[in-house]
Amino acid sequence: MKPFLFYIGSTGVPAFFFMIMVASLAATWAALKFAGREGLSDIAVLDMAIIAIVASMVGARLFHVLVEAPAYYWQDPIRVFYFWQGGFVSLGAFLGTIISWIAYLRLKKLNTLRYFDLMASVTPVIIFFVRMGCFCNGCCYGKPTTHWPSIIFTNPASTAYAMHHGNVPLWPTQPFFMANAVVMFFFLLFVRKYRKFYGQIVASFLMYEGVSRFFLEFLRGDEDRGIYFNGTISTGQIVMVLFFLGGAFLWWAFGKNKIEGRE
Repeated sequence: MKPFLFYIGSTGVPAFFFMIMVASLAATWAALKFAGREGLSDIAVLDMAIIAIVASMVGARLFHVLVEAPAYYWQDPIRVFYFWQGGFVSLGAFLGTIISWIAYLRLKKLNTLRYFDLMASVTPVIIFFVRMGCFCNGCCYGKPTTHWPSIIFTNPASTAYAMHHGNVPLWPTQPFFMANAVVMFFFLLFVRKYRKFYGQIVASFLMYEGVSRFFLEFLRGDEDRGIYFNGTISTGQIVMVLFFLGGAFLWWAFGKNKIEGRE
């Protein structure tokens, strides 16, 4: 598609990193709107947004280096710092952000479940724009297909083209993820409206993401992300099972703690 959205002089602005910026701004704006309705701290939300930007980038990079391609970086460790060559994994971003947020909320002695519910509500916004960045960059591409719908990457600068999938009809996995994020956003709004206990939104997010992404992963063709058991299951699917189990555990653990005034 378009790995570089535009150029400033001779320097190209990477679409992926531009969309991460858009995702951060859009999600922060939405989180502040929700926080105002619930009487939560705007400052805490802004702190968490800044923490998420740093922690997600570090986590996404470390997950790629340590899980997806350790041998490549072991050959020449300086490659770890070649950020402009790509190599960021959304699962690592999630894990890095979650760990950092828990540490921050514990330090500030804030209600962890309430703030996690708030951030889970806007996470689909982040997923949507990040996957748009993937679409522009040609990464996280789908398997070759002869069925409709399909998409063809013709730009030699795209990741799909570089991985020998240029000019080949592929499943449009990035738009599928984007559409799934839109559905998830409205689903979580529905959960928010009828929420019975704090932690219900984050539990719902984990279970929804766990199930939906598990099945979408079957359409992905970027096998360098990690495929196990003779191609039966990917790293992402293993983590999605953990997501679903984590969400189910949260629902079980906190489901009895009803919000005061609600049955």
